[in-house]
Amino acid sequence: MNTIRSYLESMFAKLPNTPDVIKAKCELGQMMEDKYTELISEGKSENEAVGQVISEFGNLDELGDVLGISSILNSESERYAAGRQVTFQEAQSYLDDKAHYALFHGLGTFFAIICSCGVILASTLEYASQRTIVAGLIFLFVSIAACVAFHTYSSLQMNKWDFLKKEPCSIDYGTAGMINDLRRSTHDTSILQRTIAILLFCTCYIPLIVLTMLNDQGVSAGLGVDILLFMVGLGVLILTVSSSREDGCRTLLNLNSSPYSANYYSQNAGEFRYENKTVRIIMSVFWPTVTCIYLIWSFLSFAWYITWIIWPLAAVADTLIKAIFGIRKEDERS
Repeated sequence: MNTIRSYLESMFAKLPNTPDVIKAKCELGQMMEDKYTELISEGKSENEAVGQVISEFGNLDELGDVLGISSILNSESERYAAGRQVTFQEAQSYLDDKAHYALFHGLGTFFAIICSCGVILASTLEYASQRTIVAGLIFLFVSIAACVAFHTYSSLQMNKWDFLKKEPCSIDYGTAGMINDLRRSTHDTSILQRTIAILLFCTCYIPLIVLTMLNDQGVSAGLGVDILLFMVGLGVLILTVSSSREDGCRTLLNLNSSPYSANYYSQNAGEFRYENKTVRIIMSVFWPTVTCIYLIWSFLSFAWYITWIIWPLAAVADTLIKAIFGIRKEDERS
């Protein structure tokens, strides 16, 4: 039946996602399933049954009158072009490039976060020599150069996939099934990686507190800040890598958007959008702003035992805004 279902999806892939087409698709699917069951009960092999079902029901032009969609099939003005068909090999290549992009982009961000570690440590040494300060500055500039290099390389690597955003594209049923299975298989690993990243964020201030309590000298505080920045950078790197596969799968599955009949495994259902333009702009930068406020407040005050409260407060605010102003895409279509 998977072969028949895949063939059915490919038959309707380029037709508009209208009630008539959806009804015809369901009716034809039921007819195919009934015929397949009948042939199997008569003693036909699975391959023979599939071949006969496709030969009898595999031509939409012949079935247009029966299904009530002949006008759509015959009218070129009502045909929807599904655009470029992304193959199975292209989908795999895109997901691999997406993973490499996330790794290099995460490394660039990691170096951006730790770039000041050398200068901070050198400035806290009681008898810091000129060579020590120069070494700290060299580490700063090398880290910035690495950040720019990694970000530039990762962005250029993904340029060849710009057509996925700029051109109408689609994927077939088999490719969509593969991507959906991959998304599910990597979900648990992604959750584990995100959990580790959150633990790093939550515990990054502990070395600073411990070192400061053990030794009052400035070098201990400087070393504690360096460890804190390293843990934050590592957490950001893990968080960036953890979401790469899932984001890539979501991008590919969303190619089969709602205007087309081939919108199987669509990931748009359940997502929020905002009617109010001001709210939409605010929510697009909500979490980056919260992160910036948290880091600035924490580094200026060093009151890490208090500043964490911003995260649950931000989560409550996000939930309230979604409840008041948000509209789910699945509700919008109903």
